[in-house]
Amino acid sequence: MDWEFMILNYIQNHIRNHFLDKAMPLISLLGAAGALWIIICIAALLIKRHRRLGRLLACDLAVNLIACNLIIKPIVNRIRPYEMNQTIQLIVSPEIDPSFPSGHTFFAFGAATVCFIYNKKLGLAMYAAAFLIAFSRLYLYIHFPTDVFFGAVLGTAMAFAAAKFEEMIFEQKPKKPDEKDK
Repeated sequence: MDWEFMILNYIQNHIRNHFLDKAMPLISLLGAAGALWIIICIAALLIKRHRRLGRLLACDLAVNLIACNLIIKPIVNRIRPYEMNQTIQLIVSPEIDPSFPSGHTFFAFGAATVCFIYNKKLGLAMYAAAFLIAFSRLYLYIHFPTDVFFGAVLGTAMAFAAAKFEEMIFEQKPKKPDEKDK
C-alpha cells in the first residue's frame, strides 16, 4: 500500500493546483450516483433510434449497481486513503461507503464500454470522460490507485456481461428481406 500512497502524494505534491482544485470536484460530480450515465440512458430511451443504447445502459447500470455497491464494496470494506492519512486536506466532502472498488470509475468505464459497443466514436468520447472521472478520484484523495484500476477493469467486464444480458432479453428480430430478395 506504500506505493499507492506514493502515487497519491505525488499527485498532491506535483500536480495539484488551483485550477484543478476547482475542476476535479466538478469532473468527479459527473460520476456521482451514476448521474451522467442515467441522464444519457434516459435520453437514449426517449429517442427511438437510440433505444438500444438506452437499454444497454440500463442493463449496465443495474448490473453495476448490484456487483459494485451491493456485493463487492460490502465484502471488501476497504477504508479510504484520507482515513489512513489524516494530514491530507480534502477539497470535497468525505465519502460514506467503502473505498474498493471506485464506484465512480466502475460506472464510468462500464458506461463507456457500453457506448463503445453501441457506437465506436461515442464510446471513445465516453472513455475520455471515464479517464477524467477516474483521475479525479485519485486527485481528490478519495480512492487508492487499485480502487480506480479495479473499478475500470470490473466496470468494463460488467459492461460486456450487461450487453449479453440485454441481447438475451431484447433479441434482435430478423431483418425483413429487401424487395430484391423476393
